[in-house]
This record gives sequence, structure tokens and C-alpha cells, in this order.
Amino acid sequence: MKTRNFQLASRCCFCKKEEESLDHILWKCNYSELIWKWLGDMFSFKNPQSFEEVFNAAKQKNPAVSEIRRISAFITLKELWFQRNKCVHEDEAFKDHIIKSKILHFTAKCEVRMKKPMWNSIYDLQILKCFGLKCRRIKSCLVHEICFKLPQQNQLLLCCDGASKGNPGLLGYGVIARNAQGKVVIAIEGCLGIATSYFAEIMAILFAGEWEIQNGFRCLLFSFDSRATIIDFQSKRVPWFAISRWEKICKTVSSWEFIHNYREVNFYANDLAKRGARLQGREKQIYTSKPPFLIEIENENKKYYRRN
Repeated sequence: MKTRNFQLASRCCFCKKEEESLDHILWKCNYSELIWKWLGDMFSFKNPQSFEEVFNAAKQKNPAVSEIRRISAFITLKELWFQRNKCVHEDEAFKDHIIKSKILHFTAKCEVRMKKPMWNSIYDLQILKCFGLKCRRIKSCLVHEICFKLPQQNQLLLCCDGASKGNPGLLGYGVIARNAQGKVVIAIEGCLGIATSYFAEIMAILFAGEWEIQNGFRCLLFSFDSRATIIDFQSKRVPWFAISRWEKICKTVSSWEFIHNYREVNFYANDLAKRGARLQGREKQIYTSKPPFLIEIENENKKYYRRN
């Protein structure tokens, strides 16, 4: 009716002050905010103004708490709307204690559908206790020590990576070449337009290989963090648009090799790829030494850690 310019005189059935609307009843009414504050105090969250904020806040917690938060938020929305219908059609007063008890009851009923693990922290156990839920399986966290290795004397190490803002989305690629002494020979960041992240990974390796053969290097050592992309190049199952370019690289060089490195020891190329995704069109930037905006560089004598 409002979209057809009808003037609605109805007031919120809870507060009797503001004009009734879906957004007001579910999120902004003083009575609704009391329910959200009660629920948010359990999770140490602020009052949300939309369901997107509920999801974003839940993402920052562990899987079990995020799952409980989303389910309880769905139930809260449902109960607020049911309470609105009772106030309008049955002249019932707003009863916050009944709404709270129903939220706790129906969240506990949904326990059979909750499968996410917890971290077994005090925070996790408090949330489970508030809703009367049982303990979940614990997600263990393993920390692995990984190292960065420089190339041999006759090789040039090419660290490559691709990045995308969305999939598909704006693509960027980053390439950094280092010699056996660890000196940065070249660093490249570029934009590829809009495509999938797999396309960015393929193009990063092609650009790196073509630059090497153009500058007289014949022993290629690629460092990449995507095992699937490495397997495609090693088995020569690359996409059609890359076949001829990769075959030309292979015929020109005397040897080529791929090594898999996790992102924790390939962060330099990852930073360049992210910067490349912010460039315009097919723009690219080339640096003949270490770029000034990259403070830290992978160090062979330093230990790095990866969490699984």
C-alpha cells in the first residue's frame, strides 16, 4: 500500500510511537532492541541493524558459535513477527520473557541439525550452557613449521601468484624474481580485467616464464601456492589459450621446475597480486628492485608457521 502512495496511520504495535514497518519491528523498535540486546549479551555482540550484520559478526567467531548465532537470530526474527501478529490481531501485550524462553527452547530443539565443531574455550562452553546445548566435537589446530628456500646458483626463482576481487571479479597477478643471493631482480604487478581466479593463476605463470626467456634466463624455477595449477602445467593440461605460449616457453628453456610453497612463504607475490587487482584495465607496474611499499621479504634464515 505504501508503494501505491497510501497514507498509513498505523503505529508500531510494540512502542506505539513510530510508524509500523518491517524494518522497524524487527530491528529498530525499542522493544525489539531489548530482545536483541539480551541475545547479544550472550555472544558479546552489539545490536544488529540487519541480518547481514548478524552474519558478519558470526563469521568472526568459531564455527559452533557462528552456527548457534545464526540459528538463534532466525528464531528471534520469527518470534518477533509472531508477537507482532498477536498484538495486532489478539490485542496481546508485548511479553519479552515469553519471547526469550521460546528463543532458548527452539534453539535447543535445533541442536540435532548443528554439526560445526567448537574450540573448547570458556567462551564456547558459556554459549552452550546459556542455550542448554551439549558439547560438540573439538576442532584441533595444528601448527606446522615451514621454510623458504632460495634457488641454486644457476637458477632464478620466480614467485608467482594471482588474486581476484570476487570469483569472477577483477583479477591481478604478481611476479617476483630472486637470484641465489636473495636479491630482487624484477617485481611485476598487473591487472587482467574481469575473469576467474584460475585464469589469474595461469596468466601469472605465463607472464613470469615469458619474462625470463626474454631476458636470457634458461633455468626456470616457479614457486606457486596452488597445487592444482602446478599439476596442470606439469601434465600439460593447461587451458587452450595457454597451450601455445607454454609450449614455446618449454622449447626455449633448458630446464623448468615447479615447487609448491604455501602462502605463508609466498606472501611477497601475493601482495603484488592484490595490488595488481586494484589497477585499471590491463595496466601493470614493473620494478627492477625491491619495491619500497613491500617492507618484509621472505628470508631463508627465518622460520614461518602455517596453521591447519
